[in-house]
Amino acid sequence: MAKVTPLEIHSRSFTKKWRGVDPVEVEAYLAIVAEEIEDLTRSRSDLESRLRSLEAENSEHRQREQTLRDTLLSAQRASEDIRGAARKEAELIVQQAEDSSERLTHHALQRSAEIEKAIEDLKLQRAHFRLQVEKLIELVSQALEIDKYEDEKDRPLSYLTRKSEPSSS
Repeated sequence: MAKVTPLEIHSRSFTKKWRGVDPVEVEAYLAIVAEEIEDLTRSRSDLESRLRSLEAENSEHRQREQTLRDTLLSAQRASEDIRGAARKEAELIVQQAEDSSERLTHHALQRSAEIEKAIEDLKLQRAHFRLQVEKLIELVSQALEIDKYEDEKDRPLSYLTRKSEPSSS
């Protein structure tokens, strides 16, 4: 069906027949119909313009939505990457701490064993030194006894008296 414009309706003329319709009434009706179609055409044009505008706006919104989705996905991936890297770094730190702890514990145990051995060596040295001091004391005691004996042996015998001579009286 062909589209009828308001201008075509205004300019349309009909053939006149006997006992036909009233031309004034037909003209008035056609004017009303032409106005109505003109309003509808304008309204349709406005609606089509608004539709194009809304479609463009919708397209922009879809582009923004897609950009937001892409950004969200990127942010999620980045967040997962950061969490993964943080998890790996934490595991590495824990492993290093455990290794360090093992080394320190091993070193402390070694040092403790060395100190215990040094204490045992010092105890042996003390016992050996004590024995030497005891022997020295014994030797000094013996030397004193011998010296005492020698001292007594060398004393002048003063208790021996001389024979008295007869007195001349």
